[in-house]
Amino acid sequence: MENKTVFKLFAVSQPGIEKITLLELEDLGIKGKNVPGGVEFRGGLKELYLSNLWLRTANRILVRVASFKVTAFSELVKKVSRYPWDIYFPFSQKVRIRVTCRKSKLYHSKAVAERVLKGIHHRLKHKLEKAQFEDEGTSIIVRIDNDFCTISVSSSGISLHKRGYRVVETEAPLRETLASAMILASGWDRKTPLVDPFCGSGTISIEAALIGGNIPPGLNREFAFMKWKNFDESLWNQILEDARKNMKDFPEVYGFDISERAIKAAIKNAKAAGVKVSFKVASFPEDGVPPLVYVITNPPYGKRIKVNAEKVYKKFGNWLKKSFSGYKVGFLAPYDRLASATGIKCKKILSFSNGGIRVNLYCNR
Repeated sequence: MENKTVFKLFAVSQPGIEKITLLELEDLGIKGKNVPGGVEFRGGLKELYLSNLWLRTANRILVRVASFKVTAFSELVKKVSRYPWDIYFPFSQKVRIRVTCRKSKLYHSKAVAERVLKGIHHRLKHKLEKAQFEDEGTSIIVRIDNDFCTISVSSSGISLHKRGYRVVETEAPLRETLASAMILASGWDRKTPLVDPFCGSGTISIEAALIGGNIPPGLNREFAFMKWKNFDESLWNQILEDARKNMKDFPEVYGFDISERAIKAAIKNAKAAGVKVSFKVASFPEDGVPPLVYVITNPPYGKRIKVNAEKVYKKFGNWLKKSFSGYKVGFLAPYDRLASATGIKCKKILSFSNGGIRVNLYCNR
């Protein structure tokens, strides 16, 4: 029998890139609403599976299970026990519970966590063991704000940015979700050759190859919802089959870096991702690349990797103008003055935190 349950869902994305996550959902035929920290939307199992499989810029997909007003611990236990927790925890398993309390009579997060688990145990015929890490099994997220409690479960399991291909890391890696946000926001047409001259361990290049090849980022990983009582294996297999049918040939993607160690890491990561990317040890190569390109990159800006940032950005701008008959560019910089050192007229497209550093994406489109 078809499961027609409609869930309240929330795609968690990094502040600053929520609008990109919303556009991704719309491309899947799912309507949503931007709020700080993500996108609210509704859907059944199909939308739940599609969003986990396809969203490149979201960190996890939450199901809003419970919401109610509460001012006492006894009331919290009683109200929590009314919800169908057996759907999400059909057997004894490890869970991680995270609580935030704000402007509420119940302000002790540890005590709230204990009462929420007590309420869930009242509903279940088995107990749940606390996990050390949030990514173990199905995590529970509790938020009490002005005496209103919302309890969500993560359908994703480990964070969606963990595609499974980063087998080797280098210094100051860019998170996969942010790399995808840069590419999607840049307006890349997925056909013009794409170049990253500061590729590091290859994240931008690999994400570009996945995007250009129309390969879902979650194709080779597992999700928490697979262990739920309502998991529809035939629906999931059909969604995977449809995804595989719609894959495309890889576009031309090039990654360059001055570090031989970084290029070796990038080659291994691309192999793990199953994508085709041309990597080479080089500093601003003047041959071996097409004359018309999209350049999307994260240059070192002197924060986590110590360099003369203005000198690097100036050389980068000169290389673009000298080496290509035409180019579109998107690059990260923490402030306008450094971006202007490239000598390229750009607009600020996005702003987000990268490794604790506020950065902007500048594009010349």
